[in-house]
Amino acid sequence: MDQKTAVKTVNRYLDFLKKRRYKIKKSYIFGSYSKNTYTEDSDIDIAIIMENIDDHFDTQIDLMKLRRNFDTRIEPHPIKVEDFNDSNPFASEIIKTGIEV
Repeated sequence: MDQKTAVKTVNRYLDFLKKRRYKIKKSYIFGSYSKNTYTEDSDIDIAIIMENIDDHFDTQIDLMKLRRNFDTRIEPHPIKVEDFNDSNPFASEIIKTGIEV
């Protein structure tokens, strides 16, 4: 899958999530797809910045289940709004190298 197709697939997935109970503030594709180093076996890492994460583990599982409707290479990474800032090394890298979708 090329980068353009990955972005379209991710956008469809995110639109689906927004129509459900997820309050998504921002989202980024990061990793190999944002750095243009992907291969046919690469997953599509997505940072999903959300307000309503009560239990990170349960949210992760729900997002993983819902990705089956789109592409199992989607690898959702839910992040609380308050944790997504430059002082968080993981978030800082996503902000610097990710593609906002």
